[in-house]
Amino acid sequence: MPKSFNFNAPPFDGLTGEQQQWVRDSVDIGYYAAGAVVLSADTEPSHLFVVIKGHVQQVEQDEVVCVYGPGACFDGRSLVSGRVTGIFTAAEEMLAYLLPKATVKRLIAANAGFGALLFSDMSQKLQALTDRRPQRELHGLMMARIAQAFVRPARVVGAETDAFSIAQLFENERLSNVLVKDSQGRLGIFTSTDIRKVVLSGTDAHHLPVGQLATWDLVEVAEEDAVFDALILMIRHGVHRVVVRRQGVVVGVLEQLDLLSFISNHSHLVWLQVQQATSVAELKGAGASIQRLIQLLSESEVKVSMIARLVQELNAKIFTRLWQLVAPPDLVENSCVMVMGSEGRGEQILKTDQDNGLIIRDNFEISRLSQITAAFNDALYEIGYPPCLGGVMMRNPLWCQSLTEFKDTIRDWVLRPSMENHLRLAIFSDAEAVCGDRSLLVALKGYFFQLLRERSSFFPHFARAADQFGEQGGWWNRLLRGSEEEETVDVKKLGIFPIVHGVRSLALEAGIEANSTTDRMDQLALGNRLPVELVRDLKETLAFLMDLRLKQGLRLQALGQRANNLVELQRLSTLERDLLRDGLQVVKQFRNLLHHHFRLDAL
Repeated sequence: MPKSFNFNAPPFDGLTGEQQQWVRDSVDIGYYAAGAVVLSADTEPSHLFVVIKGHVQQVEQDEVVCVYGPGACFDGRSLVSGRVTGIFTAAEEMLAYLLPKATVKRLIAANAGFGALLFSDMSQKLQALTDRRPQRELHGLMMARIAQAFVRPARVVGAETDAFSIAQLFENERLSNVLVKDSQGRLGIFTSTDIRKVVLSGTDAHHLPVGQLATWDLVEVAEEDAVFDALILMIRHGVHRVVVRRQGVVVGVLEQLDLLSFISNHSHLVWLQVQQATSVAELKGAGASIQRLIQLLSESEVKVSMIARLVQELNAKIFTRLWQLVAPPDLVENSCVMVMGSEGRGEQILKTDQDNGLIIRDNFEISRLSQITAAFNDALYEIGYPPCLGGVMMRNPLWCQSLTEFKDTIRDWVLRPSMENHLRLAIFSDAEAVCGDRSLLVALKGYFFQLLRERSSFFPHFARAADQFGEQGGWWNRLLRGSEEEETVDVKKLGIFPIVHGVRSLALEAGIEANSTTDRMDQLALGNRLPVELVRDLKETLAFLMDLRLKQGLRLQALGQRANNLVELQRLSTLERDLLRDGLQVVKQFRNLLHHHFRLDAL
């Protein structure tokens, strides 16, 4: 019997020594000439096939739906169902291990993981892939609940208490904050920073109620929330502490220093660097720290969606601080800095390019505007954000206009459909405000959605871009062939872009104002505009493709090269290649749905 059976590939890599021996005792080898039918609807399934040499094509309804190469196994489903779906044909001379049905059933009964992988859908395969990766301590810490961190007990005082008494309390009990409760039961917070403000103002602290100085807009978390969520909130709101509730009741305060001490030995957080930066050079250091943080989080197998959220918040802090450094205060107050594209969606992790713009309040005039916006974009480049090759930057007058001018521009793009204008609208539709008067972007987006509600004919032409790459260049066929040559796949063109733009098109048609692709998918599912099962598969596919792209980008950057969207097939494990193939099938299914929904074939 064969001795060289590969037990390192899924689903066999989870077998025990005894179970591996069951395989060795029963496995045989089969030979099939090129063109030979290995399985068909007329065949009674009796073995699980594991390809040793050559390739097998699975054809359904005259379409090649899958190709199995060396190391891949098929067709476990037919063994259980007793029915073969499609026709399996040897594309060339093929050798395969033949594992009898009885042995397969014995393995399934004894090893749940083997059965799960053999018959799994994409979500189960992704879970199996996660289970096989080394889980490091950082992941556990980032996902730990706030209750596991050090939450300081809440110290509550009345709003009428004078500031001098609170200062004594801080000194005697070594506190840095107290919660303030007014006569209506409202809660606020008073901190040691507020005490310093009292001293510097020269006000008599003996006669100054803390209620007049307290901050009443509390940032709160639940005790069962993840530490990661508290970190995100602190960065987003620029605060040093959050109030913790248990079943709605305040139980304490989580301090920034306590949170950092909880995870400080496991990651290099950068938002304090950004807050304290007084120059572009210091912000550049913070940008480099973000890069190191991404590397660490990726190596620690933190979910790519979590990394993207964290990076989005940190980038927003850098953009905000930089704008405050280069723009005069009156411009900051009378404008809105927006980021767009993947940055606006919160899906850009590595610094690939900058997509940004500036909305200026109507009738606000300022000199040297072009120099200020150019300085902003130049500084971003210095910090590490490459310029947008398409010119989507605020130094471009097209992306730096007053609110009324921007409305006219948006209207022109909608009324004069073209590939270029649709691309601009796609980029803008993902816009997120990061600094300044956010109401300017709210007004502009509101106007945009109003225009779209009046023009149903807009959407099919807009959605057509999701199909622009299709299967050009033979990427799909080369992947199906399972080529062992040094092949690359552009995961953005083949998978990420069709998902993102297709979902964007459906969301705009439905009037959904969410920015992130996953949020848009959730709302589309709630509105019965996308099947729940397809949404689940699309989410998993998008996350998997983003993770592949991130790891490839980090590898290239380590070699001193610029990150790109090309993934080398040779670097993927058998399971990862299976997932890529499954994911692209999901994308294909989604594109078919878009074709039907928007009637793209009629355009």
